[in-house]
Amino acid sequence: MKYFTHRYGNIGILYFGFSMHMVICASEAPANSLPNGSLGDDASYALRASAQHPSTTMTGDWGGARLYLRNKGIDLAGAWTNETAGNVTGGDRHTAAQTNQLAAIMDIDAEKLLKWKGASFNFTFTTRWGSNLITRAGLYTLQQPQEVWGRGQTSRLTQLWYNQKLGDHVSFKIGRLPTGADFDNVPCLTMVNYFCGATTGNMDGNRWLNWPVSTWGGLIKYNDPRWYFLAGAYEQNVRNLDNKFFLGYVHGATGVLLPFETGLRIHLGAHHYPGVYRIGGWVNTASAPDILLAANGQPAVTGGLAMLERGSTHGGYLWFQQQLTGTFSEKPGQDAVVQQGLTAYVTFTMVDKETSPVSSQVTGSLRYLGLPWRRHDAVTLAVGTNHVNSRLATLDWYQAGRKGPRRDSEFAIETDYTLQITPWVYIEPNIQFWVNPGGYTQRETVTVIGMKTGFTF
Repeated sequence: MKYFTHRYGNIGILYFGFSMHMVICASEAPANSLPNGSLGDDASYALRASAQHPSTTMTGDWGGARLYLRNKGIDLAGAWTNETAGNVTGGDRHTAAQTNQLAAIMDIDAEKLLKWKGASFNFTFTTRWGSNLITRAGLYTLQQPQEVWGRGQTSRLTQLWYNQKLGDHVSFKIGRLPTGADFDNVPCLTMVNYFCGATTGNMDGNRWLNWPVSTWGGLIKYNDPRWYFLAGAYEQNVRNLDNKFFLGYVHGATGVLLPFETGLRIHLGAHHYPGVYRIGGWVNTASAPDILLAANGQPAVTGGLAMLERGSTHGGYLWFQQQLTGTFSEKPGQDAVVQQGLTAYVTFTMVDKETSPVSSQVTGSLRYLGLPWRRHDAVTLAVGTNHVNSRLATLDWYQAGRKGPRRDSEFAIETDYTLQITPWVYIEPNIQFWVNPGGYTQRETVTVIGMKTGFTF
């Protein structure tokens, strides 16, 4: 706890302890069977659930039109997310920033609409606008305090795909896809990027594209009630990060990202609480510059040198989700849905050490859904660390004249309370602590007060 010994340290420790107390006390609460609202704002399953249950949306059933379309095989939904945050300690200055995202989705069940057995289509558009607290306050953190910011404040075609079932167990999907929508798809639990979405894309975003960015690609999946396996291939094209609206490019590819993942669905204990345990990895055939060595094979001790090109990159991840108390529902071949109770999440991710600024990340989260005093609310406590690549730390040290401490690991802690005001709107006040921001041990701990708000239309 020595990192919290600045003048706000005791407040941080007390708040952290209070959050632990809230989670532990909630885990002792009696169970109920009522589900909460959306778990995350950037996963299409949240919008699909809204389309299938119009009473959970602000605009309702549109006088029966929504139900009519759904019976024909067309589900429409939308969502707006706002994230406002301000730093009260740390950074170059104390200020605030707010950012927004609008998302619109159309799911087509082609079996209903066209009698095309096992086929479905998806169209998803997003637009983002706002400002970034990291830049405004000079925080130096490795990831975002506002997960909905980033990838350009612009409109994007986020998904455009065709999915086809081949019998009971096999399916394939092709089109414009965010890699993190199917691989390493960690639920969005908080406002800090550490705990929201595919960890690989959050760490190595130039090669692994998370929502809202998509790329041409496809995958094939084998899905059994107890386990699944999927493998994919995605275009590697830096033009996909262009800060403007486009449907997709047919030129400019430099390689292929080849991810794979398998997962096991299990039940533990006398209550058969469900869990999902996943392991995955990837190889990228595109070349990438070395993080330390110049083209001559020596450390790039001065800036402006051409870097050594590596022929390919790789990485891997583990992530586990295990319900510990409460109630749940499940369907064969799908992950169980927590309806009430305490759930634990753990992730461990490693990316390419030759080319990535960070080398590994570990996170752990506890989320209690269905509190005794408000059965639709939730409380979350999440802790994570990101390790700055030691090769980059060495390069920075050389370029600083071999003076001062080398960069090391950054630590992030967030606790939040999800207040489900109505089925279609929630607010999520949170507090974040960033220790060693950017891996700089000499920098003051950053404390961020945030508010996440979501509407489902």
